[in-house]
Amino acid sequence: MNLQASTTTIDQFLQARMRDGNISSTALVFTLFCDVVTQHGGEIWLGSVIHALSPLGISERLTRTAVFRLVKDGLLQSRKQGRRSHYRLTSTGEHYYHRAARRIYASNQPAWDGVWTLLFASLVPKEKRDALRKGLLWQGYGTLAAGVFALPYSDRQALNELLTDLSLEDSVVQMQAQADRDNHPQIMQRLVMARWDLEDLRHRFAGFTKQYNQILKFLRQENRASGHSLFLLRVMLIHEYRRILLHDPALPATMMPSDWEGIAAQSLAADIYRLLAAPTVTWVNRELVNATGALKGGNNLLKNRFV
Repeated sequence: MNLQASTTTIDQFLQARMRDGNISSTALVFTLFCDVVTQHGGEIWLGSVIHALSPLGISERLTRTAVFRLVKDGLLQSRKQGRRSHYRLTSTGEHYYHRAARRIYASNQPAWDGVWTLLFASLVPKEKRDALRKGLLWQGYGTLAAGVFALPYSDRQALNELLTDLSLEDSVVQMQAQADRDNHPQIMQRLVMARWDLEDLRHRFAGFTKQYNQILKFLRQENRASGHSLFLLRVMLIHEYRRILLHDPALPATMMPSDWEGIAAQSLAADIYRLLAAPTVTWVNRELVNATGALKGGNNLLKNRFV
């Protein structure tokens, strides 16, 4: 397959995902900052963001609107140098990135020690309940009852960052609990299946695997696609994987179906990312800039991701 055909195949896949994948330009811009900009000095010129996403049909106006929304939401901050605007994650944005990165780029789930984290949120002001619920769902919490959330492990750092970002440190009661050893494992699995929407999650993981399996086969056969196309594929891969994974409660294997689709999806995302890392870092270093010139770094990408 020649160069043009190779690039077209990936480009056609990306256009299909933009058309059929319900892709938000704002969310995609945020993925670019989290997956890419954080590894290349943390700051980028707005013009480079526009350039990077334009082949996806995201216009300059849409990119500017997306960046404006992320600033308004407290996830990005700007810095002027002459007539150019440069952007980076805020501390809140960095907290979100690190919480998500611990899930997205992990290869193995830690062994479960049998401890559950229980949160009681009845004291949370009404206007903040939805934001808290969404934040907890992204961390894998399930709803046991009104205002009661549960997670089968403890990630105190991620939880404390979320509560700090929402100014809810004094409004949520945290406890730890352990199931009675006499309880039959099937009882716990029934509770999990009733309180976590795993069937929808299974369907989404299966769809992701079906879509990206074809890309993995293509990448293993061909390596002539343009750096820009490979870069956009990397951003799209992490974007679509992230928005599924962050609804996955990462429950212990003993509570999950033996054929859980999330395992195959994680392996697939890791395999594709490894193939894309080197050529996309080269493209970023050559094509994207910040206030001091070309973006640098990214060479240690695979030392910290999917290892």
